[in-house]
Amino acid sequence: MSTRLLVALLAAATALGCTDTDSKKKPVRAPTPGEDFTHDTTVRIAHPDNGGRVRPTFTMVVEAGEGVDNIEVLANNVPLTSTVLDHSLEHTELVLQLDPANYNLVVDGYDEHGAKVGSHMVTMRVINDSEPAEPWVLVTSPRDGATVTNPVSFTVDAAPNVDTVEILADDWTLGTMVPGEVLRYEFSGTGFERNIEAVAYDDGVEVARDDLVITVQESTSPGESDVNDIILGHLSEYPTDGSYDYWWPDDSYGWGGNPNDIYYLDDLFAAGDPHQRSYCVGMTFEVFMRTFDTLDASYDLDGDLNGVSFDELYDFRTDWYVRDLYGTGIVEAMENYGIGHHVSDWDDIRPGDIIQFWRHSGSGHNAIFIGWETNTGGDITGFTYWSTQGSTDGVGYNDEYFGTSGSRVDPNFFFAGRVAPPEDWTPWW
Repeated sequence: MSTRLLVALLAAATALGCTDTDSKKKPVRAPTPGEDFTHDTTVRIAHPDNGGRVRPTFTMVVEAGEGVDNIEVLANNVPLTSTVLDHSLEHTELVLQLDPANYNLVVDGYDEHGAKVGSHMVTMRVINDSEPAEPWVLVTSPRDGATVTNPVSFTVDAAPNVDTVEILADDWTLGTMVPGEVLRYEFSGTGFERNIEAVAYDDGVEVARDDLVITVQESTSPGESDVNDIILGHLSEYPTDGSYDYWWPDDSYGWGGNPNDIYYLDDLFAAGDPHQRSYCVGMTFEVFMRTFDTLDASYDLDGDLNGVSFDELYDFRTDWYVRDLYGTGIVEAMENYGIGHHVSDWDDIRPGDIIQFWRHSGSGHNAIFIGWETNTGGDITGFTYWSTQGSTDGVGYNDEYFGTSGSRVDPNFFFAGRVAPPEDWTPWW
C-alpha cells in the first residue's frame, strides 16, 4: 500500500471518523500540507466489529500503518498469534479459532525495534457452530478496562431467549434493560474502578452473566453559549439540494475538505473545492471559521482566534480532524486552544454543539448536532445532525441511532463540544 493511501486510511477522522456508512464512495482522503498526522502507528481491527458475533473459526482483519512492523493478537489477555506485516497488502487477514464464549479481542502493534506503538480492542462473541446455543449476554459498551465520563451508557447484546438484562456496579443494581437499548446511569462517586456485571434473565430466571471493569471520570457541564445560534444561522447558507456534494478523494493533496475558500489573518488558509464539494470534518471546520468571522466582527477581535497564529491554525485543524482512532477531535481542538468545552451529559447538549461520534464498526463522523431522536417512552435512541455525507448527496440533515454493534453508534464514543463566547476564552499558550 502506498504511504499516501495508508495515511489517508488511518487518519481517524479523515479516513475513519468521516465515513458515511451509506455512501458508495471510496472512504479515503489525502492529507493537507501543514497537517501533522501521526497515524503510521495506528492499528485497527476491521473485522469483527465491536459487539460482533463469529463462528469458532473466523477470519480477523487488521489494518495497520507503515510504522507498525508486526502485530500480536490476544483474546482475554491470552496471546493467540503474532505476525510480521506485509505493507504491500491493504490489510492483514488471520484465521483464528476460539471456543464459544465472550472475548476481549486485542491487537497490539510493535515497531521495528520491538516497542509497542498502538493497540485496538473489540468486545465480541464466539457462538456455537452446530450444537444448540447456550444463553449468553455480552456488554458491548463500555469496554473492559475503559475510562468513561459520567453519566455512563451501557449497551448489551444477548441470546434470543434473553428478555431482560440487569446491570450492577459493585453488586449494586443500576437498572434493567432490554438487549439493544441504552441504559444511562450517573455515578455518585468517580475516579476509581467499578466492577460491572450484566445479568441476563429469561422470564425472570437468571441464565447468563458478563463482567468487566471500568473507571468513571467526572462529567463536564459548560455554560450556555450564544455561539450556537451563530453556528445554526450559518447552516442556512448551504443548500441541501445536492449542489454541495460529498467528496472524499484519494488522489489529491492540498485540500482540506472545505467547499469554499477559508481565510485567516487576511491570508488564504485553505482553498475550497471548485465544485463546492466537501467531507465531514472539512465542512464543520468551514462553518466554525465562518462563525469565527462573525464573532470577529461583533467583538472586534482583529482577526485573532485567541492568539492562534496562521501556522498554529494548522495544528488546531489537525486536532479538529481527529488525531487518533476513537478520538474526540473537535473537543480536543476547543480545549487545547481555550475556546470551548466538552459537553458530556446528554441533558446538556444543545443544537449547534459540534459532535464527533464513532460506530461499533470503527467508522466515525463529524457533524453539528440538531436534536435527539426518542422512543415513545421518551428515552434517547439516536440523534439528528447536519453535515455532509453520501447518503444525503452532500450537505444535509441525517439521523443515526445508538446500538450494540455494527453501524450503530457506540454511546460512549459520542462526543460533543461547545464553542464558548470570546469573553470566556482562556489562555492556552
